[in-house]
Amino acid sequence: MKKTDYHSNENDFRFHRRIQTLASMGSHKSKIDPTVLTPKQIEVLTANTNLSEGEIVQWHEGFIRDCPNGRLDKKKFLQVYEQFYPGGNAKAYCKYAFDAFDQNDDGTIDFTEFLLCVAATKGGDIDQRLAFAFDLYDISDDEEIEQKELVKMITALYQLNGVADHSGPNSPKTRAAEILAALDAGGDRKLTKQEFIAGYVL
Repeated sequence: MKKTDYHSNENDFRFHRRIQTLASMGSHKSKIDPTVLTPKQIEVLTANTNLSEGEIVQWHEGFIRDCPNGRLDKKKFLQVYEQFYPGGNAKAYCKYAFDAFDQNDDGTIDFTEFLLCVAATKGGDIDQRLAFAFDLYDISDDEEIEQKELVKMITALYQLNGVADHSGPNSPKTRAAEILAALDAGGDRKLTKQEFIAGYVL
């Protein structure tokens, strides 16, 4: 196994263990008030992101300002994206992105889920960002990306950004086929997480 491949898997494992730990802290079954940022949450977040305690507190204040009950639902999530992409249609993309953020599948995103994913996509290393991207594209949540999933995500991204030309080389099917051809090391017309990360890292 190539060194890069092993490195990617190791980081990916650590990244998702972090998300699972934090997601469990924010579960509906938890007795912790979702609007309160506890010392334990701060400790875990500072240890697993590149953010300082002060930055975490600021993020939390903004999150609670937008989500007074401490949870971000799908409707609010869509509203946020619509503000950033006023010229596009964010519905399809937000459905996939919300599922990637909602790591404990309770239908809402709590602060710890939100911040860990944001930190990974904005400030994490390349393996962490690619691991999150893989989960976003893995619509069926079966640890593999098929061509039809790539087509759906590329279409959603086009809609999000208001791209009108879907013909010729811009066709989602064409773009999906190109991605598979470049990254599918196993030749089975599917992408594993290892192939996805290693293909972009190398």
